[in-house]
Amino acid sequence: MLQDDIHSIYQKLKLYYYRRIFRKMDVHEEDALTALETFCAEAIYGLGLPTLTEFAEFINVSQPNAAYKIANLEKKGFVKKIRSQEDGRVVLLQVTDKFLDLYGTSQRYSSILTKRIERRFQIPRLVRYESTLFVNSHEAH
Repeated sequence: MLQDDIHSIYQKLKLYYYRRIFRKMDVHEEDALTALETFCAEAIYGLGLPTLTEFAEFINVSQPNAAYKIANLEKKGFVKKIRSQEDGRVVLLQVTDKFLDLYGTSQRYSSILTKRIERRFQIPRLVRYESTLFVNSHEAH
């Protein structure tokens, strides 16, 4: 039952996100993202400043293939390369504000769910729920 409920929330979150993204994107624009590009940019965002190698390993493609994907995302203005402050030889991948504007739509549903939960449950239950989610959200993938 719990697994089904978690899966149901996950599905609703994804569908809300996809619907909002498709409404925000104009597929006739030159810089419109394909579905695969959207997933790649989302992976970069989720990985938090990965290197090209880390990104390639995560999506399970060769480095040249990953470099091609990044070049397309750069050209469309959704990803940029930045130098590591710790080691200037290292190049990190970062999503741009343009992507964050598009991605922000997924946070709207999270906000809706949070408000529903806060309205429905008392503080002690909210604290336990928040603690449970915190532990799970900070575990490794």
